[in-house]
Amino acid sequence: MIVRSVSAAALACAALLTMTAAAPTAPPRYPHAVATDLGGTTFALETDAGAAVSGVQIFVAAGLDRESTATSGVAALTAESILRTPVTPDGATIPMALKDAIASRGGTITYTVDGRSVHYYLEGRSARLAALVTLFGKALLAPDFSPQTLAAARTALAARIAELESNALNVGIQMFRRSYYTGGTAQPALGNATSIAAISSADVAAFYHANYRRAALSASAAGGVAPGLGDALAAIATGLPEGAAPAVEEKARAIPAQAPRIVTHRDIAAPWVVVGFAAPAPGSRDFGAMLVLESLLSDAFERNSATTLGFVERSVGAFYLYDSTPASLVVYVNGTEVDPSLALRELLVVAKSLSLKPLGEEPLRHFKTAAEGQFLADSVSLADRAYLLGSFGAQGLGTDSINGALDALERTTPADVQRVAKAYLQRYIVALVLPRDGADSR
Repeated sequence: MIVRSVSAAALACAALLTMTAAAPTAPPRYPHAVATDLGGTTFALETDAGAAVSGVQIFVAAGLDRESTATSGVAALTAESILRTPVTPDGATIPMALKDAIASRGGTITYTVDGRSVHYYLEGRSARLAALVTLFGKALLAPDFSPQTLAAARTALAARIAELESNALNVGIQMFRRSYYTGGTAQPALGNATSIAAISSADVAAFYHANYRRAALSASAAGGVAPGLGDALAAIATGLPEGAAPAVEEKARAIPAQAPRIVTHRDIAAPWVVVGFAAPAPGSRDFGAMLVLESLLSDAFERNSATTLGFVERSVGAFYLYDSTPASLVVYVNGTEVDPSLALRELLVVAKSLSLKPLGEEPLRHFKTAAEGQFLADSVSLADRAYLLGSFGAQGLGTDSINGALDALERTTPADVQRVAKAYLQRYIVALVLPRDGADSR
């Protein structure tokens, strides 16, 4: 195990007072995106004429916020069943599962369930993407929720759930979400083994018919020019029933001044700590400052690294979670890399210091540059760009939402950072994921 000894006072001083940086440069820009109304469905498109591949995210407002404790996992079961629905590609005579039909045509399809939506991601050669979306539409508009398909979907989800349950970081984030959010938003993204076993075909069909509505659909794409893509998406929209899904209100509990501490145990070698904070929505005036704080806290122990580290290699990292309303920020401490108690104390010292004194202009330039770099690194893939384009656009950043995020970051002032640190980083929830008795605790 690598243990790095760091002084809290030195960390705070370095972060707040002594950091220097080169003169600021204009933030990198993405191609400007445009939005089209497809008969009530918004389609945002960022075109890169030089790309041979395109990706499209298709959002349906059928996420965790529409689940209950009893139906935890129904959103994922619905999506998994759609990917397994038999379709017949043009030119073929034998039906095959949607995911296999997409693969046979040179594309890929995945889905993600988050707080507000389930989003399906299709990627392929730009010239073929519209045809892939048309295939997807066949399954989306006439899904197979038979007991046989649902059984296969349950088996696939059970394997993914087991994998997530063995991931200490995922467990810690879910502990925070369950403590902070109310209603379905607090549920695990894929449900749990007990809940998905109890959900019937009728339950999945009811969820689909209640939530897969025309007004619940939106889409965003990035990459090369994909002829016919807008028409293919419009055909899906017009094929769904008119109207919106029933309204839901996402809520979060107030975080008490005395920080709650939640503990669980897993078969892991060393403790992990997840600290969860409330956070502003992407469209708010505080968004850019929170991006700076995310980068500052995430980079606190890795400032001298010459490479971008994965989460299992980092001592401390941060994730700004935009997928739910309200948004949240989690900071984790990896006990295999650093003493978790020491790191937690130092992080809280930094959070407190940031609220007491504004950053100087030079340190702010450094952290804004670092935040821009992290944001760009998190949006390199077509999947990430298409997701951010759609997700940020729906949360108030406008049509050209990725560039809007960079603009918000560039506008951030020292006073903004201090204000946001004071408003959001002084109350938190601590989730501890500890080794089971007898495990190597290092």
